[in-house]
Amino acid sequence: MDRIQTKQWYETVFAAIMFILIMLVAGIADAKMVDKNPVLDKSVMATLGKCQKISLSCAATMKDAPGILVFPSVVKADLIIGGAGGKGALIENGRITGYYSIGAASAGLQVGIEDKSQVYVFRTPESLDQLKGGSDWKASASAGVTLIATDENASSATGSVLAYVFDAKGLNAGISLDLFDVWKTGQVRPSQQ
Repeated sequence: MDRIQTKQWYETVFAAIMFILIMLVAGIADAKMVDKNPVLDKSVMATLGKCQKISLSCAATMKDAPGILVFPSVVKADLIIGGAGGKGALIENGRITGYYSIGAASAGLQVGIEDKSQVYVFRTPESLDQLKGGSDWKASASAGVTLIATDENASSATGSVLAYVFDAKGLNAGISLDLFDVWKTGQVRPSQQ
């Protein structure tokens, strides 16, 4: 090989190696952004399907939604002072893009344990950006969240985020969303900072 061909060969090999390294680094960075949780992923997708079966409006609003936040199990326990919490995932374009935690504190004369699923359908890119852009998001009317109690009330809902709360019996309106904090899993809960 003459000197020019040798130089071109080295440049081609160097470019190929750099391309492979860049792709590996990009793949590792992408994988670190969302540490997969197969058990939670399966539960999230099952909960999403259940919401679509329980509520026709849930199925309809999901079709064009920029994002859907799904908490398969939010357990609420009360004995005078209580709280609620759970883990979930954000779905964008049909795939899980991040994991989130939900929590609430309560006080009052209450006794009992409840376990419900919660699905938040983000109807606008701006509402989804509010969730993704901050470390703390409140599931409340001030964040544009509308609780859907029945399919009939979904047709008149005006919020930028629709909340479906349900259990084995169907949609449930007997829960207040004003107390719920939502934050990215792995971060410190904002109220504890």
